[in-house]
Amino acid sequence: MMYLAIAVETKQHPQHRQEYRVWYLELDSSGNVVGMGVKSRTEMIESLFASIKTHGKSNWRAFCKDSERSRPIEIADFICMNMHENTHFGNLPTLSEFQNVLDSLHGQFEIRSIA
Repeated sequence: MMYLAIAVETKQHPQHRQEYRVWYLELDSSGNVVGMGVKSRTEMIESLFASIKTHGKSNWRAFCKDSERSRPIEIADFICMNMHENTHFGNLPTLSEFQNVLDSLHGQFEIRSIA
């Protein structure tokens, strides 16, 4: 299973900015989307460590703004506490920006935070 980070959701309070959540797509071995989910920063780190332990490499990628290709997410990306200093998550679209992309595709998808 491969995971593609597509959007980031930040806390509004300045003291909790490091508590961001990442929205992602689950991809099968053929690159087909088989699911969508959201993980906290801590859950992302745990998943990344599990992937490296099991497969010897990251199974996470990030599709950043203004980029035509996704890039691997590595453990070093989490060394900074601030999301905006992070090499990938500071460049991910926000939920509203990603929703605008979905709207432009004329799909009937809507993503929003529940809790």
